Amino acid sequence: MFLNKQTYIENKDLIKYDLKEYLSVTSGFKSTFDPFVVKNINGFNVIDESEACSVGYKARSAEFLMLELQSLNVKHIVYVQPRRGYAGISLAWLCKQYNMKLTLVMPSSKEVSDHQALCIELGAEAKFVRIAAMPNANKYAKEYADKIGAFFVPLGLNHPHVIAGGVRVIYDYFKDKQKPKTMWSVISTGVLQRSLQIALPDTEFKAVAVARNIQQGELGRAEFYSYHKPFNSLSDLIPDKFDCENSYDSKGWHYMCEYGNKGDWFFSVAGNARKPIIDKSLIRSYRDWNDLKDFKI
Repeated sequence: MFLNKQTYIENKDLIKYDLKEYLSVTSGFKSTFDPFVVKNINGFNVIDESEACSVGYKARSAEFLMLELQSLNVKHIVYVQPRRGYAGISLAWLCKQYNMKLTLVMPSSKEVSDHQALCIELGAEAKFVRIAAMPNANKYAKEYADKIGAFFVPLGLNHPHVIAGGVRVIYDYFKDKQKPKTMWSVISTGVLQRSLQIALPDTEFKAVAVARNIQQGELGRAEFYSYHKPFNSLSDLIPDKFDCENSYDSKGWHYMCEYGNKGDWFFSVAGNARKPIIDKSLIRSYRDWNDLKDFKI
């Protein structure tokens, strides 16, 4: 279903910095979120971010970026929010905490998704554009951010400071504990997977692709698996002892249960997002081709 286009082992976030340098950069940073909650379920060790970080792991790892932006007096962030995905939700929550404006560029549709509506409910401003592929939305978002002097964050929060924040919180948690022998997670842009690999250099990793093809440098040294169903479909196995996104993390849980070994670890990045309260029919999200009125200054 999804392809691994990495032809040789490479973690692109280890090209400029190593673990020691990431820890030096984040020296003094301490997450405001509670420590990871770990559950033993059917013989597997599950890091359950639905318990300790209700708006998703991306909020935990991106907090260091927010502090850095705050120190630079950044007031406005621009990001692309697909129909499904927790990154925009995490950013909306963080921007509210750090008193920043958030603009989310969203693909045009007849009705916004629950995840997109929740971002708007949390205070994000939405701008809609009709696109053929997500890279086009990224292009519009970056151009708009440049025009208004805002800070653009790439898809998946794929930013060095987000990697650094993730490395720090993972390293700190496991610093005085026995390190996992094998850890599983799903992979999309690979931000979590690469952060885990940097923070836990002696751990073996398994990555289950659920959303897109994996490009050179994104997989790192993980063993690659491709889930057999499309991104928007639900997993064939839904966990009943912890809460996770059933079109995302549940697919990694399924493959670990099928191909993993007892004692393996699983990183679940978020629970199922709550339903938005706002009336989605009131959000005018449809745009014709080449209608760029949302991006006029």
